[in-house]
Amino acid sequence: MFAANLQTNIEMKKILAICIMAIFGLSAFSQSATKVDNLKQQQQVLDLTAKLNKLEIEYAKEQANYAELSAKASTVNASANAMTTDFNTTDASSTVKDAKKVVKKLDETKAINKKLAKSQKTLTKMQAKIAKLKAKLETLDKKVEIVEQ
Repeated sequence: MFAANLQTNIEMKKILAICIMAIFGLSAFSQSATKVDNLKQQQQVLDLTAKLNKLEIEYAKEQANYAELSAKASTVNASANAMTTDFNTTDASSTVKDAKKVVKKLDETKAINKKLAKSQKTLTKMQAKIAKLKAKLETLDKKVEIVEQ
């Protein structure tokens, strides 16, 4: 009887030891899973930051392009305005030549103003993308900070 109780005690101790090891193993696994999730979030933050930096560089280039187009458009618009007011109707043949020149100048003005509007639209879209990325980065940064604490 004593030997049977001793055998049962030894088996219970083995089962208890196995359960304790299993609990330690599961807690270690859950800690490593948390670390992996944290690293994935940090990687995502880095990727978004790189994307944001690239977009900001493209935005700066587009701003320079817009400034150049704006300067060109203002000179072309001023020139076109001056040409349209300088008609001389005394000579019919010179008036036709002047009208053709004005039409060419107005076409050029229209093309440059169209490019300027397109550039402005591109800048607006880029600003929206940058704002969206910054908001997403801010939420991810908060998540990463909470996990680290």
